[in-house]
Amino acid sequence: MTVGVDIGGTATRIVVVRDTQIVASTIVSTPTVRSEALPTLLSSIRAAIASAPGAGTPGEIRRLGIGASGPILADGIIDNPESLPALSGWDVVDRLGASLGAECRIDNDAVTAAIAEVTVGAGRLDTGVLVMTLGTGVGVAIMRNGIPFRGADGVHPEAGHLTVDAPSPPCYCGRRHCLEQTASRTALQRLAVGAGFSADLEALAQAAGEGDPAAEQVFLDYGTRIGEGLVELCTQHRPMIVVLGGSAAAYLPLFRSGVEKVVATCTSVSVPVLRQTALGDFGGALGAALLWR
Repeated sequence: MTVGVDIGGTATRIVVVRDTQIVASTIVSTPTVRSEALPTLLSSIRAAIASAPGAGTPGEIRRLGIGASGPILADGIIDNPESLPALSGWDVVDRLGASLGAECRIDNDAVTAAIAEVTVGAGRLDTGVLVMTLGTGVGVAIMRNGIPFRGADGVHPEAGHLTVDAPSPPCYCGRRHCLEQTASRTALQRLAVGAGFSADLEALAQAAGEGDPAAEQVFLDYGTRIGEGLVELCTQHRPMIVVLGGSAAAYLPLFRSGVEKVVATCTSVSVPVLRQTALGDFGGALGAALLWR
C-alpha cells in the first residue's frame, strides 16, 4: 500500500491506496503555521494509515507521494509562500519520509491529479489530456502519452498565471487578470457574493437548479471565464480531452454551457472533449500515490 497526500491551499486530502484503489481517506485543514505543519501532517497520515483495513503499522507503508500547490522546484522544495506559507521553503519530502520510514516523492498537485485521470479516471488511456483543477487557485497539467509536460528547467509550468480577458483582482504573482484569479473556486465564490448570494456554492447551485436567473448567470459567467483560459491552453497544447477537477468541478453541469460557448469560437484548434473528473475530491491524492507508476 502507498499513501497519497494532496496539499491544497485550503484542505489537505490523504488516501491510502492498494494497487489503484483507495482503501482509506481523510480530509484535514492545510496547516498555516510552520511549527505545526510537520506534526499535523504526520498525525493525519498516521491516522489514515491506521484506519485502512490490513494496513498494519505506519512503518509498513514504504511509499508516500505528495501533490502540492506549486511551484514545486526541481529539488522538491515547495515554493508557494502565498498559498502554502507553512510548507514553503523547507524539506517537507525528506522530513516526512524520514519520520514515516518511507520513500517520499513530490510533484505539483495538478500533475498528480492528471496522473490519476490518465491512469484510472476521465482521461484514461488517451494520448493527449489537459487537466485543470479548480480549487483555491487554478492548476493545469498537460499529459502527453502518460507523461507530464515540463518546462526546460524541469519544473512544472504555472499555467494558472497566464493572462485571460476577464476582470479580476490583482494576483499575488504581481500581474493582473491571471487565470487563477478568474477561474478558481475562490473566483466563483467572489462572483456569487458580487451577485448578492453567499459564498456557499451548494446554496448557489440549488438556486440555479430551481431556475433563479441571477444564480444561473453567475455560473454562466464563471464558465465563460474558464473557457477563456481553455482557449489559450488548447491553442498552445492541442489536447484531445480536457478534464476539469477540483472542488468547483462538481458544478460543471451548471457552467458547462458557458465554457463550451467560448471554446467553440476557437478557430486555431479542434474543440476538445470536455469532461468532469471521475475521481471526485481525492483525485490529486490518488495521483500522488501513483507517482511510482
